[in-house]
Amino acid sequence: MKPIDFAKAAGVAVGVLALNIFIATLVIVAYSLWIEPGHPREFYDEAALRIAPWCSHIFGTALFFAAGYRFARLRSRSVALIFAAAFTVLYAIIDSAIVAFAAFWQLEFWLSMLAKFAAALAGAYLATRKGTT
Repeated sequence: MKPIDFAKAAGVAVGVLALNIFIATLVIVAYSLWIEPGHPREFYDEAALRIAPWCSHIFGTALFFAAGYRFARLRSRSVALIFAAAFTVLYAIIDSAIVAFAAFWQLEFWLSMLAKFAAALAGAYLATRKGTT
């Protein structure tokens, strides 16, 4: 990979993070409107602390698969896998930095990142399965 590809991987990481936050926000809004309407804001703030991580585990993993697939196309398999690994590692660093590395030492964070890493690699692999390298 060229140095510019690492900058592109950082862009993909930020984009996936933004989409992940957006999806979690939509799920929390849907929860507040259709599942548990009529509660005070504090109730939803507390619910968001439980809902957002699960959204990240489920939808985030799907986003990593999609990003791995999308950005691996037209690349050799080895470059695609390195790119997928790069944007996943950069995502983990950026995500950890946002919360001042509070979640960095938690097993749940690492299990989630392992699932996302596997999904990104699987997407890249499937996108290049007919390629060579």
